[in-house]
Order: sequence, then structure tokens, then C-alpha cells
Amino acid sequence: MLLFNGQVITLGRPSRAEALAISGDRIAAVGSSAQVATLAGEETEVVDLQGRAVLPGFIDAHTHLVSTGLVETIYLDLAEARSLEELLELVRAAAHRRAQGEWLISRRWDETYWPEKRYIERRDLDRVAPDHPAALFRVDGHLLSVNSKALELVKLPGELAGCADLERGLLWEEAAWWFHEQLEPEQEELERAILAGARLAHSLGITSVHDIVKPGHVRAYQALGARGQLKLRVYLNPRGEAASLLMEAGLRTGFGDEWLCLGGVKLFADGSIGAGNAALSEPYLDREGRGKLNYDDEELFRVVEEAYEQGWQVLTHAIGDRAIEQVLWAYERAGVRPEDRWRIEHFELANDEQLERAARLGLVASMQPNFLKWAKPGDMYEARLGRERTSRIGPHRLALDSGLKLAFGSDCMPLGPLFGVHQAVNAPYPAQRLTVEEAIRCYTLGGAYASFEEGSKGSLEPGKLADLVVLSEDPFEEPSRIGEIKVEMTFAGGELVFARSGVDNRSQAR
Repeated sequence: MLLFNGQVITLGRPSRAEALAISGDRIAAVGSSAQVATLAGEETEVVDLQGRAVLPGFIDAHTHLVSTGLVETIYLDLAEARSLEELLELVRAAAHRRAQGEWLISRRWDETYWPEKRYIERRDLDRVAPDHPAALFRVDGHLLSVNSKALELVKLPGELAGCADLERGLLWEEAAWWFHEQLEPEQEELERAILAGARLAHSLGITSVHDIVKPGHVRAYQALGARGQLKLRVYLNPRGEAASLLMEAGLRTGFGDEWLCLGGVKLFADGSIGAGNAALSEPYLDREGRGKLNYDDEELFRVVEEAYEQGWQVLTHAIGDRAIEQVLWAYERAGVRPEDRWRIEHFELANDEQLERAARLGLVASMQPNFLKWAKPGDMYEARLGRERTSRIGPHRLALDSGLKLAFGSDCMPLGPLFGVHQAVNAPYPAQRLTVEEAIRCYTLGGAYASFEEGSKGSLEPGKLADLVVLSEDPFEEPSRIGEIKVEMTFAGGELVFARSGVDNRSQAR
């Protein structure tokens, strides 16, 4: 296949070209349209780009693709609710459509945009769905709201009571995740969700994801891969039981192939700012306390040390500066080296000294620029943290300037690299702001580096995988409009996996 007459942004050398050639699943050549045209044969497909921009396929370095796919298939999607009452009406309508006693499971509600400015509580759900068990995850996945019927059917173990307020029907962290695991769909439903999530990813220009997975997810991914149905490259990052089982089997980071590969062990040092349980050194402004660490120091070190000895990369969720401090201490004590490419996920409230220490260790800062949608003046971060801390949250500029390796992901809030690039380029504060090229590199080569795959993906160079995205416009032309750019086509391994209606300009060479 030849793609010509375009703006090919290679992120390699040369930095720009007009055309590229694909042979099998690899890039064969990059150059001018005239140069690449000499490679055409009778069976060659050609794509006239008509001046469109081509980038390496986006790599989303932090996703929950299965959950996203379940929203596409069977879960309620409450993301668009603009008030608590609007959300409750959506739940009421869903209950009326379903058989009595059927579960109502949802993700993605976000109270920060509601006039009520409060979480969904047990009493709210009892009012609109008294005969249906309901379990609704907040957008960040760190807070679950349940009703009385749900608590009747699923009894929370006593050791998790400290992570719940059952009177209000609110469950945080381990309590929320344990409760949700009791509702895990069958493998056939998980497979359907993965395929739906992959279709959504392709429509957004994503060709690779780093997914956070449980045992059932791994089985579903493997089944799809064995049948040749998986057209999305997945770096599997197991947490909890899944990580323990894989370690016991003697597997380690890197096991797999170019489509499905084991990544690192996923740990959670704290919660989220939205759920009010990210571990901060200074108190929240709109509630009591400084959040909560999920491990004591020695416990976290033991988990980290075991992973290190077993040859696993480690990815630790740490949002608040107190959690970041604990993770850096544990990594330093374990003797992590730059070649290990251990990661801190989110890394939102890092101070200057923490950025420098992370850079010395050679860590990867796996960050989510889309979170900056909450950093605008008067928005959620400012209400929780105040203006000064908000001006430093998501410090992408400071992270790069400190020498840190930076990979961008979405955490599926929402899935969408162009949205994330737009947020990073047009961030409200200087400490957060990147150039267009820097932001795109974080969503391509940065993700490839974070999974030890920079030799095969992340830029458009001969010999690398033919994973690429065709955009409606050149993102360098008008940085303030990046979020409006459309994905026209997505190729994974040289195969067209997404085309927007009316833009598949393929033909046979003559």
C-alpha cells in the first residue's frame, strides 16, 4: 500500500514527508510522492491523502478498555447527566426497561458539573430503583454508589468496612473494587466489550493501549487473540489476583507478541482528588482530612520488592504528593534502575524535588492531560485544592524540563488522544503546557518507550510497524483547534481498521 500527497509527520528522520509505503505489516519507505510511487506494483493499493496529515498511531498508555467497552455494550452511560436529578431520571428509565431484580451497573458519573455538587447516595437510588440492585461508579473508578437492594445481595466483608459508608451507600477503593468484582460479566460478554472498546479506540486513532486488567480480562483478550479478532495492540498490566497468578506461573513483563503482551504490575498508592481520597501533604479545602494512603510504607515496599525480584515492571498509581513521596521512597529502596522503566501513574501533584528524584531513577511519568479539563479557574481542582496547587497539577512542562520520560494516557476519562493533546497544548497554567510536537510525542513515542517498544512503534520510519492515523487537519497549523480535528482513517499493522464515512480514498495502482 502507498499513501501519497499528504503531510506525513514521522517523529523521526526526516521529520516530514509527503508519502509512505507499507509492505505487509511494516513501513517500507518514507519520502516524496514521486520517490514512493516507484515502489508500486500491480497489486499495490494506493491512498490519495489529499493533503491530510498522517501521524504514528496513538498509544494510550493508561486505559480501562474493558470497562469502556462494557459501557458501549451493557452498562449504563451516565457521563452526559448534567444534574443529580437528570441522572436519577436516567436510572429510573433504565429500571423501567429491565426485568425486576436485574442489576443496574454504570460508570462515568461526575458530580463536579452538577448544581447539587454532591455524590449519589443510597437514598437517591432507593427512590428511583427500589426493586433493582444498582451499582454506579464515579468517573474516576475510585468511588462506587450502591442502593439498599445491592447491599442486600452483596455483603461487604468486615475487613473492608473501613473503606465504606454503608449508610450513605458509598464505597471507596478496595471496597468498591471488591464489590464490583462480584458482578463480573461472563467471558462472552467481556469479549464483546473488548471488541466494542477496540472499535471506539480505532475511531479515535488509537492503535495500542496499556490496559489495566483482571484475570477474566486476560482470558478474554487471549481468546480474541487466538481467533485473530484482536486488531488493537494491548500491553496488559495486571493488578491484584491477576498479578499474583501470573507471577506464580513464572511469567514476567514482556511475555507475548506484538498484539498481546504482558506489561507491569499495577498498584494503587492512593485514590483520586475527585473522590476526595488522594493522599495530600496539605488538607483538602472543601472537606476534612488529607486523603488516605492505601499501604503503609513497609507493606508497599514488600510488594514492590517482590515484583522487582520476579522481573516485573511496576506501575503505581500516585496522585497526591504524599502518595508520590511514598512511592519514590519504595522505588529508591528497591534499587530501581533507569533500564527497568518503572512508572508512576498520574503523578499529578509532584513537587520540584519529587520530579528531580523521579528523573534520577529513570522513571516514566504516565500522565493524563485530559484531567486538565478540571483545572480551569473555578472548576473541581480549584475547589478541592485552591489556585496555587491547581496551577501545578499535571505538571507536564516541569516533568519534561526535569528530564523525565513522559507517556500520555487517558484513563478513559474520556478516551481520546486528540482531546488530551489539546488539553496539554492549551493548558491553563505554564507548568502544565507543552508544544504540539511534545504532546504528540508523549502520545506516541512516550507510550512506546513506557512498554519497551520504541524500536517497533511510536514513529513512522522504515522497519517499524505500520500503525498510523490519518487526520482531517495538520495539528501544527492551529494549536487552539486541535480538539476539533477528526480522525479520518486508522491503520494497524497495515490493515485499515477504521475509516470515517466518505474518506477511504483507496484504489489499485495501474
